Amino acid sequence: MKKVIIFISILFFVYFIYQGIHLIYYHVDPNFKVSFDIYNILTIRKKDLQNSDYFEFKNMKIRDDFKNYERLESNVDSDTSPKLVMRDENQKVIKTFWMGFADTYVYLLQADKTLFGTKDMRIVNTDLASILEENNIDNDIELFQYLWKQKNVKTNIFTSVKQMKENYVIQRMVSVIMPVVDNITLINGDYEGYIFNLKNNMKEVSILKNNQRYIFIFMNTHDLTDEYLTDILGTIVIE
Repeated sequence: MKKVIIFISILFFVYFIYQGIHLIYYHVDPNFKVSFDIYNILTIRKKDLQNSDYFEFKNMKIRDDFKNYERLESNVDSDTSPKLVMRDENQKVIKTFWMGFADTYVYLLQADKTLFGTKDMRIVNTDLASILEENNIDNDIELFQYLWKQKNVKTNIFTSVKQMKENYVIQRMVSVIMPVVDNITLINGDYEGYIFNLKNNMKEVSILKNNQRYIFIFMNTHDLTDEYLTDILGTIVIE
């Protein structure tokens, strides 16, 4: 009986040492922990306009509410994402609008991790695409919902090493590729996407289509209401 107790004690000791080492190894630095709230959901319904009523860039169109804006001279090339500004009587920029497109965050996480210059072996030696697949993360919205659920989860000595590793890798990589976000508004209805509600009265709208993010950025948005956003985003056309 005594030998059994000693054997069990050794097993527990080895287990706690093993778990403790991995708990330290996969500790997520608070500076790199992604934390935000999913603020609300906007349901957007598509509206059809006359062609002359659109502002266009490549295969993207949105209602032209920017007739009083000027396009920056360094940004007039037809292949360059347009940046428009509105100025006051003193020529101070009071509003800015920008549109363009980029890869989704899930695509970036599935890409070659060396693109981000990381030498962290905890990341380099991990198949992040498989982690995303195992957690049913196929698009950016599912990624944000996963992170939102994880934000208050604290790993401890009883957390599986697999879960510690997954949490560390996803949190660390997302912190590299995403801006610091106060909260996120999800978009559903006739469109799928989300809005990053950022500091300094800035909103970054991403519409997901064709495995890309079609981005519309509104800056100095202190007077930008959900009603207006619902209205203008319903005029987006992506061909």
